[in-house]
Amino acid sequence: MGSLTHGATPAEYLDRLALQNKFFDDDIRLERVVLKSGRPVIVTSQPAIAGQAALPHLVDELMASVGYERLAAGAYYREGFLIFDLVPRNAIAAADGIVYPIDPVVQRVQPDFADFLRENPDRIHNR
Repeated sequence: MGSLTHGATPAEYLDRLALQNKFFDDDIRLERVVLKSGRPVIVTSQPAIAGQAALPHLVDELMASVGYERLAAGAYYREGFLIFDLVPRNAIAAADGIVYPIDPVVQRVQPDFADFLRENPDRIHNR
């Protein structure tokens, strides 16, 4: 959870993108790594999706339909994976009714940490 305030490591960031591709059938691609002010920057792309910010209940329905437990607004857990920051700004409702997560945080967590978050859901978005 500390990676929200301290930033993810490059490996953690790339793992999150790979998991987003796997879980949401997304097509995020690693385009290149460039230097900016002497520091490496990861450049990615993903398909453009036309639509509007998804209403919270639509995101909840999507996540429930694929077996995730809702822990708090925009936060879901299933089998060692926490998906959070899946709020309207990070999900698009397309004209065809499909909800597309576009920028959630996907994190591997231990089951005991998921238990902690169930008991302390306010800690999920605590930055």
